[in-house]
Amino acid sequence: MRTGSIGTIALLMGLMTIAPLSIDMFLPSLPMMIDEFNVSASTMQLTVTTFLLAFSASQLVFGPLSDRFGRRPIMVWGLILFLLGGFISLFAQSGTMLIIGRIIQGFGGGAAPVIARAIVLDVFEGKRAAKIFAYITIATPLAPAIAPIIGGVLQSLFDWHAVFITLIAIGIILLGLYLLLLPETNKNIDRLALNPNVLIKNYIRLGTHRIFVINVLLMGLMFSAQLVFISGSSFVLIDELGLSPLHFGFSFAFVAIGIMGGAYLSSRMMDKYTAINIIGVGILTATIGSCCMFFFALSGITHVFAVVLPMFFISAGFGVSRPPVMASAMLPFREIAGMASAGLGFLQMLIASFYNIVFSSFFSIDQITLSIGILLGVSVAFIVFAFQFLMHRKLYEL
Repeated sequence: MRTGSIGTIALLMGLMTIAPLSIDMFLPSLPMMIDEFNVSASTMQLTVTTFLLAFSASQLVFGPLSDRFGRRPIMVWGLILFLLGGFISLFAQSGTMLIIGRIIQGFGGGAAPVIARAIVLDVFEGKRAAKIFAYITIATPLAPAIAPIIGGVLQSLFDWHAVFITLIAIGIILLGLYLLLLPETNKNIDRLALNPNVLIKNYIRLGTHRIFVINVLLMGLMFSAQLVFISGSSFVLIDELGLSPLHFGFSFAFVAIGIMGGAYLSSRMMDKYTAINIIGVGILTATIGSCCMFFFALSGITHVFAVVLPMFFISAGFGVSRPPVMASAMLPFREIAGMASAGLGFLQMLIASFYNIVFSSFFSIDQITLSIGILLGVSVAFIVFAFQFLMHRKLYEL
């Protein structure tokens, strides 16, 4: 199989769906699992946030490992761990055991996106790499678009166990296809990549590179707003506004379509506009959407569309800005693509997870607090863009 083929891109898209599938398919079952495990909503939300923390932390491990040993063996071991965590979660008898299973599942699943992003840099260059990131961003939201629907159907017909059985099956399929179809793409394996001095030197290089730091911060803030919606939307839309799990799935899918539409627009804009202009369009769209959501909540408009419609435009803004932000962050580090991908993935997840944990600790989730959490994340992202990106415009051209 040629590494630049449509099949390669399709497989990369599939690998990038690990996180949204593992989170969003699970969401419709959360309110029911609270009763079954006899735990609080905040405890059950930990099954989302701990998954993401483990998912993000593991990327710091898998990225450098893939620079040293190649992409294939590290991807295989990561997916095996993902499957192990799925089985532990499937047979969990307590909230604690479920959280442990989710941590292992998240840790193993972290191999998929970090290596998939590194493969993009192994195979593609410049604006072509940015376009591939856009294509992946177009397709990846199909997972959160259909995952809650599938999860709602599985919960309605069976129970939450069926969700984990489905995730295990998906993991097995992805592992098999990767082994069968995708060759090793790391042609410059660095035997010193795991040397402590080299690791420290490379991480210092990433951490002191202005373009990398700013782009990571921007991605983390955007994802913070998304994660507040992901972890809190089921409680607002199902418990507060009365949606069924199935209808919640369709509402969540509508929001995910916004990301797809935004990413498609981003890919079309690549040939005509600079990265800074594309990012600006996305951030501005998300800011307007978050302001509208807050206004609706503050005005007492307790309707599903008062939440879902603004979130559609917020997600569309993220879809527009994400591909050029990601490409701008990673392209200066092609020779350490695994580490750059790891740093990007870990830090954006760390920022978003920390934000969500702090926010959920201080606020009970309802329509107003949900809109506040989203507005804060988007607003800070807008400030970062306005005061940093515009001051260093030339650094952001692909």
